[in-house]
Amino acid sequence: MASRLELVDALNAVALAGALAEQDRSWGTETLAVAGGYLVLSGRGLYVNRAIAAGITEPLEAADIELVMERSAAAGVRAEIEVTPVTHPQSLAALRSYGFGPDAGAGTSVHVYPLDRLPAQLSHPGVRMAPVNERSLEEWQEVSAAGWGHESESARGAADAFARAAHAVDGDGMIIALDEVDGRPLGCASLTIREDVATLGGMSTLPAERGRGVQAALILHRLGVARDASCSLAMATTALGGASERNLQRFGFVTTHIKQTYWRQLPGS
Repeated sequence: MASRLELVDALNAVALAGALAEQDRSWGTETLAVAGGYLVLSGRGLYVNRAIAAGITEPLEAADIELVMERSAAAGVRAEIEVTPVTHPQSLAALRSYGFGPDAGAGTSVHVYPLDRLPAQLSHPGVRMAPVNERSLEEWQEVSAAGWGHESESARGAADAFARAAHAVDGDGMIIALDEVDGRPLGCASLTIREDVATLGGMSTLPAERGRGVQAALILHRLGVARDASCSLAMATTALGGASERNLQRFGFVTTHIKQTYWRQLPGS
């Protein structure tokens, strides 16, 4: 299960990076196959700059690790590789030999929801959903930025770039939650479907609208879309021990595994 989910996560990141590269080459976005997974370098200042699902189905070799280091340095980002409970033991040994170790602040947990358990009733009182093709992408970006608190120019630039790329990949999977009475925006989220796994992401709620069940409505809506698309599983990744993790668990999501980001910790690296 963990190996399957990690590969889906990697392929989602590759697709997003491909859209970024097509839309704005100034980011220097690059993806490379590495040891059964992928090195995804979105660009300096962007969210995804690491190897994902690498070293699981086959061990990382010295050449793989050196490639990650070389291309990351060229992109101006730290060399990072995700490590999971199913990462090959030889991969861990190779990483340690190059001075890689876990980033204490970068642990994440992966959760799944088997969609055959989904109840028939999914609507949430007072909230309705609209895909981005019914509202503007710019509105989704505004709601997301306000929900996440992106105030600086660099934070907003990265968030908007990812939103544009996600729209190219996800299409109607990007949704805005609206007040059922007056139609004002309440929050937003995204949904990526690959094979039969639906990945939930990008969820935020406007600060003034919190406490009225907007996140619950966003989760239920996307689970319903995933079921209607014949997905077997929904997946989401959260920070360890955070409110999002607890929220998903209350909905019946089950934690499958925890993954850590390893980075090269040698002096001067």
